[in-house]
Amino acid sequence: MAHRRPWHCYKKWNRRPYQHKRSANHRREYARGGSQSKIQRFWGGNKFKKWSEWDIVVGLRVDEQVQISSNALEAMRVAINATLLRKVGQKNYRLRVRPKPFQKFRENRMLAFAGADRVQSGMRNSFGRATGVCARVRGGQVICDVGINMKHLNIAKARLKVASYKIPCTCQIVLLKYKKPEFLKRAGLPLYDADKRREIPLYKVELAEAEN
Repeated sequence: MAHRRPWHCYKKWNRRPYQHKRSANHRREYARGGSQSKIQRFWGGNKFKKWSEWDIVVGLRVDEQVQISSNALEAMRVAINATLLRKVGQKNYRLRVRPKPFQKFRENRMLAFAGADRVQSGMRNSFGRATGVCARVRGGQVICDVGINMKHLNIAKARLKVASYKIPCTCQIVLLKYKKPEFLKRAGLPLYDADKRREIPLYKVELAEAEN
């Protein structure tokens, strides 16, 4: 039985996207074939409560420019959502997975039986066929958010650490939003601006609080 090719064959990217959504009229003949996305949903918990209403919002930041398969995104979501749903309750957290797996990855499948060299073209036509989908992310991008109350922060940090093992690069847990200054000190996490993709020094936060 053929096994799946290891993901380090696909995790790096530096070329234009291969997806039907790139064209103006979304024509699928530009990128045919491939299986559907494996991720079931991109949210979890109480999605009706605003992000500003949670005591603290933590996220998972990637350190490199990589491609993440839809299987890895689903594994990351399950690793966080299942435990928080059981230990915290559906109304006491909010989860969001940010990347969308639109990029298709291709594989030039080779036959592996006796006399296969007579019935295939080998690497002559090595463009390959689409076999699945993945998401493209850049270094410093936040790939998931978890809004939670302060008393459940340690559970969220533990699950984010487990979820980072599903991603094909090193990740870091960062603090995205907080309701009170005391929550910033108690969290023990670096404050991060997800839009500008850079860390916010604490002295700037202290100066802003002093001016207010």
